[in-house]
Amino acid sequence: MYNKLLLTTISLLLSISLFSQEKDKHILFKQDTFNILYNFNKPDKTWELPKKLVEISGLGYIDDHRLACVQDEKGNIYIFNTKKGEVERKIDFGIDGDYEGIEIVGNDAWMLKSSGKIFKVENFLEKDEAKAIKYESSLSGKNNSEGLAHDPITNKLLIACKGHPFIDKKDGKEFKSVFSYNIEDKSTDTDHFLLIEIDTIKYYKHYNTMTRLGVELLAYIDDSNGDLSFQPSGIAIHPITGNIYIIAAVGNLLLIFSREGNILAMVDLKSKVHPQPEGICFSPDGTLYIASEGGDNEGSILKFKMKETEE
Repeated sequence: MYNKLLLTTISLLLSISLFSQEKDKHILFKQDTFNILYNFNKPDKTWELPKKLVEISGLGYIDDHRLACVQDEKGNIYIFNTKKGEVERKIDFGIDGDYEGIEIVGNDAWMLKSSGKIFKVENFLEKDEAKAIKYESSLSGKNNSEGLAHDPITNKLLIACKGHPFIDKKDGKEFKSVFSYNIEDKSTDTDHFLLIEIDTIKYYKHYNTMTRLGVELLAYIDDSNGDLSFQPSGIAIHPITGNIYIIAAVGNLLLIFSREGNILAMVDLKSKVHPQPEGICFSPDGTLYIASEGGDNEGSILKFKMKETEE
């Protein structure tokens, strides 16, 4: 009871402090030569989702009028039709659980659990009831896997972790990580695909003293989740530039990295537009889709057309 009250109090102080230092512009950082290709807080189109997708947790691109969705309780793939603005099909693959990501690779759907387990449904569009094949990864519940993407260059899956950033090491509160998973031999690369330094994020968020102390205290109290400055919830690779886009529901941020691991931009996702950003994907022409969990309201999918010049 005491811990819950303390967490609530600190969270309130943190939100007040962040509000007091909020900037007019949502771009917190970008490299001088990098072009911001989207206005992330002004979507070109918004779809409200039905109640069964209020807890949408992952988003995958199928074709020019269909997106694949998962939510974090049911073993279902929901096919959302963007022309009709509705779920046109539900594919039941029979295993309920905490699903946090979905990615479409060819004719197959790959799903990710927070525990690090990976599921594959072959030729998923040909079935209303499908069988999922389960694969183990080297990740576990302590890593709290949240985001899933496909890297066309290496033909591997990328897994963004909300929790502990290492497989073997115990320490690591100052980092968040992205691992790669080989879909051919079903193995996890022990070397990080991307290692994100939390202090860099804090620096560009321009925390004042109260905010920094609040974040550190919350991380100390809730050791399993760690620092609240940035906890990845979704990941996607831009089909044209090859850059890595990572969203965070905790921290309400979008980070863009080069394939070499250099941070290119950091964007503040306004909570009125993105209440809880959980899923992200691109179409082949660069159109961006971001899904938000609804909470007390409806979940949503937002569409952002790509621009040719920076903001």
